[in-house]
Amino acid sequence: MRGFEIVASVIVIFFVVGIGVGVLLVVALPALRSSWRNLLRRLRYGRRNLDGGNWQELPPPRDDREKPPRWPGG
Repeated sequence: MRGFEIVASVIVIFFVVGIGVGVLLVVALPALRSSWRNLLRRLRYGRRNLDGGNWQELPPPRDDREKPPRWPGG
């Protein structure tokens, strides 16, 4: 084999592998989409909601001596 044939073979192999990886990604993306969406939602809302939150317990009562928050929800 000459040098040109080796280089051409390597280029063809890269194209074939690239097309194969692309096909696998297109097939796998719908399955990964919901898991990525859930992960991003968990990261966006912070660590407090990673376990689903505990909505059955009321928050502790506020101490009236501390100042109210400067901004609503803060």
